[in-house]
Amino acid sequence: MSSAPLPTRLVLLNDLSTLPAGEKVRFLGCVTGYNISTGTLTLNHAYPSSSATDCPTVNVDVNLLLSTLSSTDTQIGEWVNVMGYVQDFENGGKKGSRGSAGKGKGNEGRIVGVQAVMLWSTGSVRLGEYEKAVGMRKGIEMGKG
Repeated sequence: MSSAPLPTRLVLLNDLSTLPAGEKVRFLGCVTGYNISTGTLTLNHAYPSSSATDCPTVNVDVNLLLSTLSSTDTQIGEWVNVMGYVQDFENGGKKGSRGSAGKGKGNEGRIVGVQAVMLWSTGSVRLGEYEKAVGMRKGIEMGKG
């Protein structure tokens, strides 16, 4: 049995609800809130851009990273990369937080969050190119099927 860490799956934020709890993921999101008392970042990513009115959000537990987070990582409007594990939240949400990434695709009512193990600023990002690249990768993965 191998002791190597699980591979990380590059996904779009709105795909998190389709993944099982425990899946190791990497995704990009825009900070829309930070709850200091719970150590929870709220991220969103309006993809496709026509979904801006029903923008999926996810709550990211950053308690494991508090000693390494910078103030810019939690700043509203900052785009960040997150690596972590998908979690299901209990009714009412873990620590009182609810994300909406669980809406749609047969996952109505599922509340999804992520336990972050790494988080860093994207710096300047070409969002359209990122979305296209992740979409192409997703198509390739589905083709392996």
